[in-house]
Amino acid sequence: MRTWRAIFLCLLFAVGTMVSAAFPQEINLQPKYGLLPKNEAQKTADAAFLAGIDSRYQGNRKKAAEDLSARGWQSLRRNAAPDAMRRFNQAWLADASNGSALWGMAVVQAGSGRFQESLELFAEAERVIGGDIDFAADHARALGAAGVETKSQSMLNDAFARFARVYDKAPQHTLNLQNWAITLFNLDNYAEAWKKIKLAEATPRRSELDPEFLAALQSKMPRP
Repeated sequence: MRTWRAIFLCLLFAVGTMVSAAFPQEINLQPKYGLLPKNEAQKTADAAFLAGIDSRYQGNRKKAAEDLSARGWQSLRRNAAPDAMRRFNQAWLADASNGSALWGMAVVQAGSGRFQESLELFAEAERVIGGDIDFAADHARALGAAGVETKSQSMLNDAFARFARVYDKAPQHTLNLQNWAITLFNLDNYAEAWKKIKLAEATPRRSELDPEFLAALQSKMPRP
């Protein structure tokens, strides 16, 4: 259901989506609309949007937020990150506690290289949907990518601990194992990366492994 891709640094979150280059930071393309003050026209538009939501969903804004967030994830699967962020923002406007929308915002930010913002959103979403195994895998991947980018050992330690926890709970989670391997690859630990790939190749969803990553790993260290 959810994922990002940008070879080796921002690659393959847990559910199969792809997010590419950064997009212009208009207010509706920033998470939570940038938490910026809105002008009267924007406030009027928000009120009209919420009135329409209330009419269509008979006041059930939580259900509306779920549907809007689902549309956001559909946009991510089409590699349409700007449209996805618009939908996640609409979901957040309808229900600020919607964990799926926060998760989606976090993935979009990570896919655009905005790791600090991404991790803040992951932390917020974790309080709502931390038990979701795919969310946990994505959170670990974000921490790993951020740790590699910023050379933060504490982030890397957190990422590896999270990869391990996901593996303990879901040893057949192919993309968690691949993301673990990618993080190790980015740290030049090719032998350990191969160990994770071999585990992933024994899972039912092994066809989801990225051939470009496998080729890159092979080029650095032939398969043991």
